[in-house]
Amino acid sequence: MSSRSPKRRKVGELIEKFRLTGHQDNAFDELAAEVLGLSRTDLECVSIIERRGGVSAGELAAESGLTTGAVTGVVDRLERSGYAARGPDPADRRKVIVEVTPAFHDRARGIWGPMAADWQERVAKRFTAEELDTIAAFLDLTAELGREHTDRLREPEGTGSDPVSKGV
Repeated sequence: MSSRSPKRRKVGELIEKFRLTGHQDNAFDELAAEVLGLSRTDLECVSIIERRGGVSAGELAAESGLTTGAVTGVVDRLERSGYAARGPDPADRRKVIVEVTPAFHDRARGIWGPMAADWQERVAKRFTAEELDTIAAFLDLTAELGREHTDRLREPEGTGSDPVSKGV
């Protein structure tokens, strides 16, 4: 008999299911990137740009974890693919904002549209509004934990952040 409490076991099961979902999401994104003619990094960046409704190169670098130099290359490739365009920041015309193009939306609709429709139909059938609030809270917490531990691994050496000494 396991010495773990039922709640700890449930959390362990949830972690495993969350990881499995992440692996499936990664597999889908890998194939989607291939269909779009993009690298995974470029797909992740165009996703950030699309979700945010446009970003500066610095914001894209911060959110993606890439250097500003790497982001310049990503944006160049996304422009060549026709999926993103640089334009003036309406709030400060000295700055440049990167936005997705209608061409990206057209291609993305064929890739993610059927999945979004299934999400709407199947998730709405399966869960109550209150359960969906709980699931959303869980996902918010997992994102928060992910950001915190990403920051922990990014800490410079010598600040007590050695992942090995912290049991990673």
